[in-house]
Amino acid sequence: MTRLVSATGLLLGLLAALGLGGCAVTQGTGTSEGTASTADFPTLVHRQPPIERALACIAQSGVLNGHLFAVGPFVDSTGKINSVAQGSTGSFLPQAGSASFITDTIRRAGGQVLVQYFGNPEERVRAEYVLNGIFNTLDFGSPINADVRVGGIGPVFQRGWAQLTLTIQMDVSATRINRQISMIQRPVRYTQIGVGSGTQIGAQLVTGEVQVSDQQRLQFEAVNGPVALGVIDVLLKEFPSADRCREQISDPAAGDRKQWTPS
Repeated sequence: MTRLVSATGLLLGLLAALGLGGCAVTQGTGTSEGTASTADFPTLVHRQPPIERALACIAQSGVLNGHLFAVGPFVDSTGKINSVAQGSTGSFLPQAGSASFITDTIRRAGGQVLVQYFGNPEERVRAEYVLNGIFNTLDFGSPINADVRVGGIGPVFQRGWAQLTLTIQMDVSATRINRQISMIQRPVRYTQIGVGSGTQIGAQLVTGEVQVSDQQRLQFEAVNGPVALGVIDVLLKEFPSADRCREQISDPAAGDRKQWTPS
């Protein structure tokens, strides 16, 4: 009982300290100097190494020289809205701006891009191809969910996933006749483990749960690898003279031409 009272006093003291810290006011120093940000320094976004090698290979082949590709807005047809996760009040997936990943991929492969997702250009430019992307499906699953307690105390464990599919299609700009299409799927996984309590200690009922989770970033992982992989696939189908570059995104363990899928 004494240990419980001591623990309760320590918890109340900690909460009081956090409350006072949250209400603290920093007095001005009278100087005009700003305060430096304490956030992590931003870093450049990089592709997975197989994708980087495939893009470099296509660029070196020169098959995209002289070709202009129009890129329009990305479309989200999943119909999934996220209003549960912290800071999330809209769609689970990025919207029209995901097209910038198509632009970046074509540029890295040596092609020229006519950007249309910011509106029509003032000067009319005729592109040879149009590349568009669609988020087709987004499914969720939680195959493992365990809560095992003995005497009111025990571990809790959950493992789940989100499965995304997207489409990259290449159409003829003048007629909108489809030339190539590629469908990519990408799993995003999360694991959650912790300890739960619901037991009687003396005259007090002690309940609570502490959990630690490890979750991949759904929005970032939805665009960083899969979009580039789909663009590479349609480019190599349309320009087969650079098909040797497909070896960079093949699964060497499969013994065939199976495409490498970001994991």
